[in-house]
Amino acid sequence: MPRTFYGPIGERHNTYAFEGNANRGPQPMGHILIAPDNREFRYVLNDGTVEVAGNLYQSVATVGNHSNVVADVARAVGATAISATLGATAAAIDIYAEGTVTTTDAAGEGYTHRIKRAMTAGAANAQADASAVLTVSLEAGETVQVALTAATSEVTFARNRYHAVLIQPSPPTARPTGVSPGIAAANRYYWEQTKGQAAVLGDGTLLDGLPVMASIGTDGAVENYKRRVVTGGTTALVTTASHAVLRVTDQDGTTTGAFIVVSTAQATGAIDISAGIANNAPIVGICQNARASTEYSVIELNIV
Repeated sequence: MPRTFYGPIGERHNTYAFEGNANRGPQPMGHILIAPDNREFRYVLNDGTVEVAGNLYQSVATVGNHSNVVADVARAVGATAISATLGATAAAIDIYAEGTVTTTDAAGEGYTHRIKRAMTAGAANAQADASAVLTVSLEAGETVQVALTAATSEVTFARNRYHAVLIQPSPPTARPTGVSPGIAAANRYYWEQTKGQAAVLGDGTLLDGLPVMASIGTDGAVENYKRRVVTGGTTALVTTASHAVLRVTDQDGTTTGAFIVVSTAQATGAIDISAGIANNAPIVGICQNARASTEYSVIELNIV
């Protein structure tokens, strides 16, 4: 199981090869490394491509055809395996090692179980074809707590968050995992930074002291934290005294647009529009030293 290590500052640049099979590393995924300067890192497996220094990475997105799938056989209380019939997407051997299986509906719903580490090939899960049955073996000590019913109970298979991480696409499709502190070859385990000062690719001119989020326009980058509203529509407006213009501003105070409230009069002043407006991407830290767009700014990371 993942633990917290305290190690030398140079450990963050070390990488490690597979042990035994392609989904087993020297350490369980998700280990925390704390360097002497309190920067934190997580032990991850890359996605088979060379890592890019200073880029933001994310988990593999959940597979729709592996979610809310129906149990193929009943599982009694105390069972150490869970299985279900997949949709039209195959599952490679041990891709769910150190991940979870959650019962999402019907008998057994509300329980999440950890899948075992693949100490030998196929120990976590055998390869399963599209529309075939996927069976996962549970971690030692994990057992079914409420019996699952065949053809009724629904389960979702989720990979370990740190398994086969990839450069965060724009917009993001899953949670961020961290920032690559250097270059790791393909198919390697390495340490990805999650807390503390790091060089991170910027999209747009960042602002010192303000939060940044995963960019929705540039892969692997961060941008100033913002909320977005949608403009458009062709409905005609009628000018009356009951209309008020609300101006939308950037974090530096620059007015970038406006929209019309037609329901009631509104006096001039700050308006709270935070409710119901999408953030589009999660906050990953605070900008400490901003550089120009496409350059690397110093970001105080806080990725959880």
